[in-house]
Amino acid sequence: MSDAVHRPAPALGVELALSLPKTLFGAALVHPRAAWVRARYDEWVGRPGASSRAAVDQCLHILPHAPAERVLDVALLLSLFGGLDDLLEANPHTELATYFSSLRTGHASTDGHPELDVLTRGMQHAQRALGPRLFAQLLSGVEQWANSMAPTASGWADLDTYLQLRRADFGFDAIRVMVDHAAGIDLDEHRTSPLLDELLAACFEHALFVNDLFSYRKETQAGDGRNAVSVLLSTAGMTPQAAVDVVCERITAAERTFADLGAHADIAQYATFWRHVLAGNLAWSMTTPRYNGVQRPAASSLPTHMVLHPDHTEYRYRQGNGCR
Repeated sequence: MSDAVHRPAPALGVELALSLPKTLFGAALVHPRAAWVRARYDEWVGRPGASSRAAVDQCLHILPHAPAERVLDVALLLSLFGGLDDLLEANPHTELATYFSSLRTGHASTDGHPELDVLTRGMQHAQRALGPRLFAQLLSGVEQWANSMAPTASGWADLDTYLQLRRADFGFDAIRVMVDHAAGIDLDEHRTSPLLDELLAACFEHALFVNDLFSYRKETQAGDGRNAVSVLLSTAGMTPQAAVDVVCERITAAERTFADLGAHADIAQYATFWRHVLAGNLAWSMTTPRYNGVQRPAASSLPTHMVLHPDHTEYRYRQGNGCR
């Protein structure tokens, strides 16, 4: 998917202020059985690369209270997204409709693509772990995500259009199924709540904008315009600081909506689990070399400023500044 025609260069060397909400960040933890999950994961994938190691590290942050076996399930599934993404980047016109159809019957034909061989093995594992109902939802979400990655000549007119398109290519519906599995919560029990869709919409926006903020340097350096900061620069003519301010405001708004909705008794249990997912995603985004170029140590507070360098992101911390 292409972005707007004009793609401004990242603001390298410029200090950008970050006005981030800190309520959810205080809930960030890492899974206590991280060593076990990493060891089992390495056994399953053989020789994990940097992207797959990022997937397991992210799961250890977003699922700190889930059973370790289910954290491993989710880590395997997330890493498979990377393999499929690599296939689509290298061969953007790969026909996947037949493949997904055959997956549903249990007789997937991979057409000689090693990435699909790995995906098939992972989906077979998922089918055993998730059961028929959740697996059907997962397969539908993965297929929607893969189809959204097909090349297109259109971009986005504004931030709202960008959000609509990213709901699919962010893979949120598939991620939601993985979270449900890890939580051991039957989402159908909450379907009667009119607040559920609003809660999930807030979760999507929070996760997307957090990832876009901290991955801005990486994605612009790679020429990838699928980033909210880049979209605001190219479609609204904003300065880098103004664009970062808008993204921080959207994170704050999503966090407030999430807190308000999560207080309702009929979805409180489900919201509690998502609270740790969102907090963990924030903590992981700040530290992962996937976004930052280098592995950052865990921080006890949110940065108040960031400086973008060609090969890494620098975070600065000043008292009385930035966080809300």
